[in-house]
Amino acid sequence: IVEDRVFLAGCDGKLHMLDLKDGKDLAQVEIGGPTGVTPAVVGDFVYFGTEGGEFLCINWKVAAVAWTFTGKNSPSYRSSAAATTEQVVVGSRSKRVHSLNPKTGEELWTFATKQRIDSSPVIVGDRVYVGSTDGRIYGLNRTSGAVEWEYEAKGGFTGSPAVVDGKLVIASDDGVVYCFGEKKE
Repeated sequence: IVEDRVFLAGCDGKLHMLDLKDGKDLAQVEIGGPTGVTPAVVGDFVYFGTEGGEFLCINWKVAAVAWTFTGKNSPSYRSSAAATTEQVVVGSRSKRVHSLNPKTGEELWTFATKQRIDSSPVIVGDRVYVGSTDGRIYGLNRTSGAVEWEYEAKGGFTGSPAVVDGKLVIASDDGVVYCFGEKKE
């Protein structure tokens, strides 16, 4: 939800922009395939990937695609993006985390994992945190994509991390909830 708009993309291959008050369809943009992810919005732009392997930036003010990114061997996106004015970060089923320029779609860096990434990244300060189905949670340098922190669990991670009060919380596929941060007495 941004201003008086609701952004909704789904199985019909379109991004719908709805009026928040009455639910009327104000505009639609063809996105080339279905998606199951939640769009991220920064300013006038909406960011998300599709099952067809494209990652899109849509200018919602004019209801048009601004740019698209297709990563190497990118079968689909099931990760919602984390977006700021400096970068857009998203995981893909091609076992990669991509950092993109939000204005151009140019790849700033990429980080490879051993399995697919369905977990949505979160940007906290100078790091990007994301889980992978390889059973690891990664803390990546926001500027370079280099690993600064890593934790290996028994189960994989398809759920997304949440960060609050200096703690990172994420649940693994085997039902364990992990909480990282300083222990307070």
